[in-house]
Amino acid sequence: MNQQTLLDALSRRIARLEATRPQLQVLNQQEAARFLGMGITKFRAEQKAGRIRGALSGRLWMFKLSELERYAAGEPITADAA
Repeated sequence: MNQQTLLDALSRRIARLEATRPQLQVLNQQEAARFLGMGITKFRAEQKAGRIRGALSGRLWMFKLSELERYAAGEPITADAA
């Protein structure tokens, strides 16, 4: 087996593995506000009030798509939703 054939086989295998691995979808503040259809000021107010949860990563806030969907559905915040 030559090296190119081996590399091609490994590339195909990696592509299959990455396609089946679930991806954690996160949005920054601007993207999250746009996803929810609200302005950034209202979004920040909702976040400050504790109705929208996020994680501070360096200087950027990151929000899980699943958390934003819960907020949009009107589900209450639970301790295990973090």
